[in-house]
Formats: sequence, structure tokens, C-alpha cells
Amino acid sequence: MEKATYLNLSKAAIAWVILVMACANEDQQPLVSELEKARLEYEQMKANPAFIELSFPEDDPGPPFYARIAVLGPDVLLMESNGTVVIPMMRQVDCIDPDFNLLDLYHVPNGFFCPLTLSGRGLIEPNAPMGTFPVIAYGEGSNMPVWFVDSGLLANAMEDGVLTLPELEVLNPRKGVASRYEEYNKPRSEEDYLLVIESEGTIPGTNQRFEYKVISRTKARQDVELRIW
Repeated sequence: MEKATYLNLSKAAIAWVILVMACANEDQQPLVSELEKARLEYEQMKANPAFIELSFPEDDPGPPFYARIAVLGPDVLLMESNGTVVIPMMRQVDCIDPDFNLLDLYHVPNGFFCPLTLSGRGLIEPNAPMGTFPVIAYGEGSNMPVWFVDSGLLANAMEDGVLTLPELEVLNPRKGVASRYEEYNKPRSEEDYLLVIESEGTIPGTNQRFEYKVISRTKARQDVELRIW
């Protein structure tokens, strides 16, 4: 009886060690970032013969807006973290129409004539009409202007529903330059919407560095992690 009990305890101890080691191995598995998940989804969709891939700005002029900030009814594209709003400038700042309301986002056709600060590619149906949003798009930039604005000051400036570039300048934003900007966007519908951004760079005027991540699964909410140091 004692020998049987000893053997049973030994088996139990071995099983416990195996279980602990298995859990430890699971814990050591690298976490997949939201950006990497989106990248994998892009590649899976790219393999679908129902879509073709277009590059922008070579094959497509890219999104017809100047900056990622907008208020379009219930859709509020405002990337805020700890009192600071992040505004990536998608087209060169010096050619933005000073009278255009940035909160309207789309400026057609004027926005198309302002050079992009990023390039990328997107998937779309072969016979889609001109101007159709891609099913999913990827963009990247290595010299992108990114402005950081106090959220309270910005809210006051937006009270009348209008925000022009000169009004934004008055708020004295910290003007950064992203040495890495990557985003995936699924813009077509609320049900399948996705915006993922990872970016990092410097703020020359204050000799600071920054990095931020954005994950948005609805057009009305953006979860933002921002670090400036």
C-alpha cells in the first residue's frame, strides 16, 4: 500500500511539473500587436482573388483629406490621451487650404493636389467605381508631421464646429516629425471598421521624443496610448 501510494504521489508530482512548465511556455509566447494582427488580416485578404491591390499615390491619389481629425455627425475622429490630442498630418502642411474646415475631413478635389506625407497600398474590387474606399489599406511614412495639441484649448476652438489651419496654429501645438508611421484602416462600414496606428519620432522644438498607438473599432471612439519624454 505504501509503495502504491508513493508511486501515485510521484505521478501526481510529475504531472504538476508538466502542467506548470506548459503554462510557463504559454506565458512566454510573444504577444501579437494590434498592428501585426491587422497586417496578417491584410495578407489573408490579399490572397482572395476577389480583390486587387493598388498602390498610392502611384495607382490611387490616396485619402482626400489633410489631417486625421474630424467631427462628422456621430463620427468623431479625435485621438486624445491624457489631455493631449494627436493630429497626424496626412498631406504637406504648407499646401493645406487655410480656409478649409479640417473637421469636415474630406476636401474633394483640392485635397488630391496636396502631396501626401505617406504612401501605401490598398485592396479593392477590380470593377469598383472611381473614388470607392478600399476594403483595407496600409499606409506608412518616415517623415510625417504630427502635431500635439492641448485638448482643452482644442475643444474651445472647435465649439463653433470650425477648425482651420490658422486656428490650429494659434493653439501653439508641439510640432513633431514621425520617423515611423504605420497604419491599417478598414473604412467602409461601422460593422467592420478598424483603424490601427503605431508611430514614433521627435519634437524638434522641445527636444523631446514621442510614441503613440491608436486602436479604433468604431468611428466614434479611439483608444490612444501616448508617451512624450
